[in-house]
Amino acid sequence: MASVKVLNKGWARKDGEIWEAVSNTTLIEHGRKKIIVDPGCDPRLIEVLERHSVWPEEIDTVFLTHEHLDHTTNAVLFKDAELIDPTYIRRGIKMIPHSGYIPDTGIKIIQTPGHTRDHASLLVNTTEGEVFICGDLFWWTVDMDPIPDHDILLSLPDEFAEDRDILLQSRSKALGSNAKLFIPGHGAPFSLRPQER
Repeated sequence: MASVKVLNKGWARKDGEIWEAVSNTTLIEHGRKKIIVDPGCDPRLIEVLERHSVWPEEIDTVFLTHEHLDHTTNAVLFKDAELIDPTYIRRGIKMIPHSGYIPDTGIKIIQTPGHTRDHASLLVNTTEGEVFICGDLFWWTVDMDPIPDHDILLSLPDEFAEDRDILLQSRSKALGSNAKLFIPGHGAPFSLRPQER
């Protein structure tokens, strides 16, 4: 079983035509393996990690849900870690197609396109139940309150979505999972109301 913790709380806001955003950065611990999901772009990430007694050289794997810079910029901080995106594992200069799982774990990589064509999420089995780490499958701005309502979550705006119809299919797949907790790309984690399943 794994444990999951949001280390850096993500947020997004728009001022006129300018977006400011920092992604949620999540730590998964699976046995001795430490995995960072979406290291983001916050220049204070090392300080955040140190507050949680996590050191960059301890990270074995960095998983990127998609290629947007607000999720990926800090990947360079983890020089010794393997890097995994929705399709490949990068080890040094080698690019190896992955099997649909984070290596040496039962953590499933789920293709969830729509926000970008190659977006993926993670489904993590923990002692408290399954956790769906969504990337920007779900996200909202600082002036919105997350409402754990199935229909509202499906209809969340996403002006960056490359394909709205495919995004809705991916959102439906996520919300139809057995996940007890969902960690969005930006904003607080949420759980569906029991009657929403």
